[in-house]
Amino acid sequence: MENNQNQNNTLMWFARICGVIISGIWLYQIINALVGGGFQALHHRPTNGIILFLLIASLSIGVLIAWKQPLAGGKFIIVLSVLLSIFIYFSNLDNRFIPILYQGLPFFLVGLLFTQSQANKLEEG
Repeated sequence: MENNQNQNNTLMWFARICGVIISGIWLYQIINALVGGGFQALHHRPTNGIILFLLIASLSIGVLIAWKQPLAGGKFIIVLSVLLSIFIYFSNLDNRFIPILYQGLPFFLVGLLFTQSQANKLEEG
């Protein structure tokens, strides 16, 4: 029983640390691009840049939500990371899968870590 509790805490903290690092990296890059050239610098069209900004900002907010409510925040992160991957797939015409791997997949894995840490608690109780 205590072994499962330790695993849950380890998963939780690993998810928190990874989520903060990934969100920090993407927020830094987006803010840097916005300062340099506006929303058009994020993508070839300003509307795509706005959508990308909103998705990354929402994912970062999801990481903050998951800090206090891991199950709800983890599900939120998973759904938004899938939406981000779909957006990337349809907005990039030449190279689709590599950006999905380094933008959508890390957030998806963080969401899975949050939900898995809570799924173990639900099975116990």
